[in-house]
Amino acid sequence: MNTVTKEIHNLGQERLLKLIETKQAVVGVLGMGYVGFPLALECVNKGYHVIGFDKNSEKVSLLAAGHSHINDIDENKLKEALHTKRFQVSDNMASIQDCDIIVICVPTPLDKKEKIPDLTYIDSAVDSMIAYGKTNQLLILESTTYPGTTKKKIAERMEASRQMNIGTDFFTAYSPERIDPGNIQYEVSDIPKVVGGITKTCTELASAFYSTIVNSIHPVTSAEVAETAKLLENTYRYVNIALINEMALNCRELDIDIWEVINAADTKPFGFQKFNPGPGVGGHCIPIDPFYFKWVANQKGLKTKLIDLADEINSEMPISVSDYAIKLVNKEKRSILLVGAAYKKNTNDPRESSALTIMGDLMKKGCETDYHDPFIGKIRLDEGSVKYSVPFTKEQIDQYDVVIIHTDHDDIDYSILQDTSPVIFDTRNVCSDKLADNLKLVTL
Repeated sequence: MNTVTKEIHNLGQERLLKLIETKQAVVGVLGMGYVGFPLALECVNKGYHVIGFDKNSEKVSLLAAGHSHINDIDENKLKEALHTKRFQVSDNMASIQDCDIIVICVPTPLDKKEKIPDLTYIDSAVDSMIAYGKTNQLLILESTTYPGTTKKKIAERMEASRQMNIGTDFFTAYSPERIDPGNIQYEVSDIPKVVGGITKTCTELASAFYSTIVNSIHPVTSAEVAETAKLLENTYRYVNIALINEMALNCRELDIDIWEVINAADTKPFGFQKFNPGPGVGGHCIPIDPFYFKWVANQKGLKTKLIDLADEINSEMPISVSDYAIKLVNKEKRSILLVGAAYKKNTNDPRESSALTIMGDLMKKGCETDYHDPFIGKIRLDEGSVKYSVPFTKEQIDQYDVVIIHTDHDDIDYSILQDTSPVIFDTRNVCSDKLADNLKLVTL
């Protein structure tokens, strides 16, 4: 590379840095889901012009009309962003060429049968980048994935297809999403961003961008470190949830209140972190991320014993809930109501929710099964059948033999359960001592 070429590349890098510093960079966010949508709004809030991309034309139309599809994002915030004329939503990937920064926030699910990574959405996003990208763009992956994805699936593909050099002609980094749906305590800007680039320049540019969005960044030496940090965060939670779930099941058989045990242990000011048991592990991160690490480790012949054991315990939890619910009533035909279908309180997100597994198993075992969720009006079970949310009234509740409290939404008035006839199986410990006096109550 001659001196003139080096100078041109440096000018391109300096131009991109200047666009970031002055908020003149156009930011494209690929994927308007639970991660990309709030990130896009935060970028608008910080002064950027943002194009939110999604291949779902129905979602694009909904957002363009000012309607939020995510329960904990205020529509007024969306309408304000649209009103500024600095936010637009599009299903036309050709507009990627108008962007200076591209952030990929697409799903990274598991193949359900084999529990192996499915990077179809990332591959599709990179295809769009190859087709419509330009030189001197900063490309950041936020989707959770196994270490090596950013380099092999994005940087090396872009290099080979576009004949561009990483760190000079274009810039690529990984910064894991840390959005916590339903958690109103932490805004996007409050959550520190881990940033790891393919080259040092890539890290510096990505860090410069995120420094204008969030309050704190943590640069690391490589994209692989950043990718693995995300997997560690949620594998840690997955393993500890398995531990407390196993403790809960054993304490029940020993006639010991696991919730009292947890509260007692939590009084220790050091060396203990509180985890609560539950009916299963759901959502887009915790039940998926450990298997991205497991897959890449197993590819190298490495063992993942704790992940394997945690998977065994957590996967059995929904079935143990349905089995116990059936045992609570000694009759041939049982009717059961699940309260909450979302995987997490105060969200309208049923992805990987254990409620789907529990309902499917109950139905397979001959139980008449319904659900109530104030945020989710309709769900599709794994076997394909559709269920609609029923009213949460005393008249409706009295029709059932057992009520399973699955998701502890704050908007549910649990006092309605007082003086009702079914057994209340509380998997979330939301029924207070006051309510317990007027309930046929059992817990995990």
